[in-house]
Amino acid sequence: MHLRLNRELKAYCNDFTTARQLLRDHGASFVEIKEQLDYYYRPPSADSADGTRRLKLRIEHGKGELIYYCEGQEAGARTSRFQTASTDDPMMGDVLAGALGISAIVRKQRELWRKDNVVFNLDTVETVGQILEVEVQARDGRDIDLQITEYQRLFKPCLGDHIVGSNEDLVVAANPSP
Repeated sequence: MHLRLNRELKAYCNDFTTARQLLRDHGASFVEIKEQLDYYYRPPSADSADGTRRLKLRIEHGKGELIYYCEGQEAGARTSRFQTASTDDPMMGDVLAGALGISAIVRKQRELWRKDNVVFNLDTVETVGQILEVEVQARDGRDIDLQITEYQRLFKPCLGDHIVGSNEDLVVAANPSP
């Protein structure tokens, strides 16, 4: 089992114009704008000693990607250990929903930027708002904690409240069940 590791900065951002300028000034490259639909499922024993376990099926460009991850908060940033698998089976979502149940559906538009081992997402999440997400990918012996600190400082002018948890939590909080 190959687990990948990210450290993430996630916060509300009502000023994408400033964020884009900071990204350009910092040498990041615009990649694309895409529509994403994430189905979050209820894994058994969602909380573990390692953090909160999550399973989602992301649909974009007509293709599916199954993402399993365990996340926790450390030193003001989220740490995620995750695995992914591609799927083109249109029944995958139905099978997962039948077996586990759906906890949330997240619809968003994502503007993707990249620099070296860092992915920057300017997300507009339906019913939630605008979010800036900085994903620092652990690789090449880089100090990912130092990078997170640098990006917190860089984006400070346009960041709102920091977000603990995932878009699943935000959508559930914004749309409570009766």
